[in-house]
Amino acid sequence: MTAPLPRDRQFGMARRLVLLLLVALLSAGFVATDFGATFSGDPSALAASKKKDRPGIFDRLFGSKDEPRAAQPPRNSSPSKRRILPTRKKTTTPTRNTSRKTSSGVAVVNVDEKDPNARRILIIGDFVGDGIAWGLDQALAREPKLAVIKEINAPSGLVRQDTYDWNKELLGVLNQENPDMVVVSLGVNDRQDLRVDKDRYPVRSEEWLAAYEQRVDAVTDTLKVYGRPFFWVSAPPLRGEDATSDMAFINGLIEPRVTKAGGHFIDVWNGFTNASGQYITTGPDIEGQVKALRTSDGINFTSVGKQKLAYYVERDIRRSTGMGAGTVELVASSTQASTIEIGLDGKKRLVGPVISLSDPPPGASLTLAGAPPPVVYDPISGQVMPAPADPLQDAVTEAETAQYRLVVKGESLATLPGRVDDFAWPPSQRQNQSFQAPPAEGDAADESAEAASDEATAETAAAN
Repeated sequence: MTAPLPRDRQFGMARRLVLLLLVALLSAGFVATDFGATFSGDPSALAASKKKDRPGIFDRLFGSKDEPRAAQPPRNSSPSKRRILPTRKKTTTPTRNTSRKTSSGVAVVNVDEKDPNARRILIIGDFVGDGIAWGLDQALAREPKLAVIKEINAPSGLVRQDTYDWNKELLGVLNQENPDMVVVSLGVNDRQDLRVDKDRYPVRSEEWLAAYEQRVDAVTDTLKVYGRPFFWVSAPPLRGEDATSDMAFINGLIEPRVTKAGGHFIDVWNGFTNASGQYITTGPDIEGQVKALRTSDGINFTSVGKQKLAYYVERDIRRSTGMGAGTVELVASSTQASTIEIGLDGKKRLVGPVISLSDPPPGASLTLAGAPPPVVYDPISGQVMPAPADPLQDAVTEAETAQYRLVVKGESLATLPGRVDDFAWPPSQRQNQSFQAPPAEGDAADESAEAASDEATAETAAAN
C-alpha cells in the first residue's frame, strides 16, 4: 500500500496544476483573438500581428515598455462601412459657382415688334455698353414706340485708337442710324498707356491727360453738333484698389466735359459699391433683393447687374426727355434726315433736312387752306354769326402770328363776345339766356316774311 505524499508536496502539485490551467486559458484566448482577426477580414489586425513577434504574457497583461500602439478599430466593423459617409456631401457649403447660378439669373423677356416710326435709342461703347443695351432692351420690351439699337466694340476705348477710333467711326454711325438719342459707355478699358505716334505715355502722366481730354472733347463735340440728347454712363468700379481708383479718376475727367457739351452724365458708381465706396460682388437688384451683380473675374456683369445698369440709364432718360411719360414728342424726330459733315475749316456741322423753298413757313397763316369761313354761335341772340375778322389775318411773318404773340410776347388772343374767355364788365344785357338752335335758311325766310306782314298790319291799323 502506497504511502500518502507529504502535505507540502501535495500543495506544490496543486499550485502547479492551477498555474498550468491559467496559462492554458490565457493561451486559448489569445489564439482565438488571432483567428478571429484573420477570418473577420480585418487586415489591420492581421498586419499588426505579423509586423513583429508576439508579445509575452506579461506584455499582454501589463503593457509593453515601448511606445503605445495606435488604437485599433473595433473587430466587428468593416473598412467599407467606415469610409462611406453619404450625409457629408449634403452638409457641405455650396461653391461660389453654384451660388452665382441660383442668384444671378433673371427671366428673359421676348421683345415685342417695334413700330416703324419708333424712337431710336443708340447705345455705343465697350462691353459695359453691350450690357446696358441688353438690359435696356429688356426694360423697353413692351413699349413699341421705343427701339434700342447698339453699335458696340467690346474691347474699345479712347486710348487705343489703333484698334478702334471712335472719333472717326462715330460720324458714320450717327449718319447711318439717325437716332433720337445716344447713350455712350467708354472708359473702362482705358487703364493703359496711351500711344501718340511712336511715343507711349503712362496713365495719369501729363501727356496722357492732355491727349485723353482732347479725345473726350472730340466725341462730345460730335454729339453736340448732332443736336440730339446724349447720355454718358460712368465707368463702374472694378475689383482691386488700384483698378477702382483708376476708374474714379477717369470718371472725374469725363464728367465735366460731358456737362459742358450739354450732355447728361449718368453716375452708376454707388449701385456697385458698399457704403465705404468699395467694390462689391453682390448687392441689391432693382427690386431690392440681394443677388450677384458681378462675375467672378471682377470686371463683367451678371444678367442682374446688366439689368441694374439699364435701370440707371432708363431713369435718367425719362427724367431728362419725358420718354414714356406722354411727352416723348419733345425728342427730335428721326424722320428728319439730317447728317453731320466736316467743312473745309475742319469743323463739324449738322446739314439737313432739305425743304422746299416755295413752301410757306410753318405757322405763318392763321387759317387752314380750303376751310369754310369761320363762324361763331352767339348765345345771346341764339344766331350763327360770322366770326369777327382778326386784324392780323393777312400776316405772313413769324413775329406777327398768333402763336408768336401768345407764346413769345405773352399777349392774349382776341376774345369773342359771349365766349368763356370774355371777361368784359359790366356784362352785356341779355334778353334770353337760353341757348336756341340756329334756324335753317327756309325757316329764316318764313320768319322774315311773317315779321314783314306783321309790321304792315300794324302800320295799317295805326293809319286807320
